[in-house]
Amino acid sequence: MRVDSEKSFGTRECPSCATEVPANENRCPICSYEFPNTNPRQRGMKLWGAILMLLLLLALVLAAYL
Repeated sequence: MRVDSEKSFGTRECPSCATEVPANENRCPICSYEFPNTNPRQRGMKLWGAILMLLLLLALVLAAYL
């Protein structure tokens, strides 16, 4: 498979200095901020953690009204 070197991957904003950085770069050229590398498993764990926290919050709210 050939990679097109002219393809644009878009940009993302550096949270440290607000510079627009190409989305396929892992480090900001201005402040050297390193973007975190998350794999699919880590993203799934964050999702399940958020769902669990929401369920706990709902349980606390319901328990307060009972």
